[in-house]
Amino acid sequence: MKWCVIGAGGIADRRTIPALLTDKQNELVAVMDKAPAAAKAVGEKYGVPFFTDEAEMLKTVVADAVYISTPVFCHKAQAELALGLGYHVFLEKPVCLSGRESRELLEKFRAAGKQLSIGYMMKYHSLHEKAKELIREGGIGAPVSLRAQFTCWYPDIAGAWRQNRALGGGGALMDLGVHCLELVEDVLGEPIAEVKGYLATKTFSYEVEDSAVVIFKTESGVLGHLDCNFNIPDKASESKLEIYGDKGYIICRGTLSQEDGGVLSHLFCPQGDYEAAQNRTTDEPVCYEGNPDNNMYRRQLAAFTALVTSGKLDYTLAERAVRVQELVDKIYANG
Repeated sequence: MKWCVIGAGGIADRRTIPALLTDKQNELVAVMDKAPAAAKAVGEKYGVPFFTDEAEMLKTVVADAVYISTPVFCHKAQAELALGLGYHVFLEKPVCLSGRESRELLEKFRAAGKQLSIGYMMKYHSLHEKAKELIREGGIGAPVSLRAQFTCWYPDIAGAWRQNRALGGGGALMDLGVHCLELVEDVLGEPIAEVKGYLATKTFSYEVEDSAVVIFKTESGVLGHLDCNFNIPDKASESKLEIYGDKGYIICRGTLSQEDGGVLSHLFCPQGDYEAAQNRTTDEPVCYEGNPDNNMYRRQLAAFTALVTSGKLDYTLAERAVRVQELVDKIYANG
């Protein structure tokens, strides 16, 4: 399948294009970036034509799909442009600036019969997949509680679009929290039904939040909270996912990341009677390590390619991504 890229710098150059090129089912045919130097550098790096105008590229090259990795405020117009020219689209998260825009975009792809998928890659982490497997097998009994911590150090940077509400839609919640919300629904296998958030700009001077705490309830009644921050040093954050059930726990440390690393600890410890003395002892969990050979970016693109080449349309993951944006809207409205 032939691909072109809109927004060739940043994550596209660091992660997605290299992942794309490891799959013989995919071919990169052109790249575009508004910054001429970035367009030229990436185009020459991969030996493909480069452009600074997306419409010119999409009308010039022959391709099947477009990968869009630009600031969020560009997503809707660029995806609609690609759709109008007959392309399938793989769009970086978050979908759009709002849930309303996101749903409008998805419905346009449905009506046109073209595939739209969103770049939530963490579901493909080997340890998150192991967590899903353990839950399905009853390895922690019925899930009752979940916590996630996802942070990065993101100080004031002149011109950074993620620090501008009009360009990025929000701060730590919009950039990091959406990953957590999507992953919660994927791991637990059910939608989040209720959500509330607390937001603050505590450390830095930009207009979006550098701190966010989200509390939620899933359809089956699992309760949880998410901590998302731009103001915790990278080395001070465990980037973890904790899932507790009525028969044990799953704790993933260091897995909320762009690479497949970290450790999953699993403890199955069903308990009968109430222990009045609360003399707690700790059993040793079974531990699993991440798989550095598992490229999450490659796998999400491979899944998209397989879907498009099959001739089938499946908007399940896109629908979840839109639902995440609608949850984010509720948090921003009431946070």
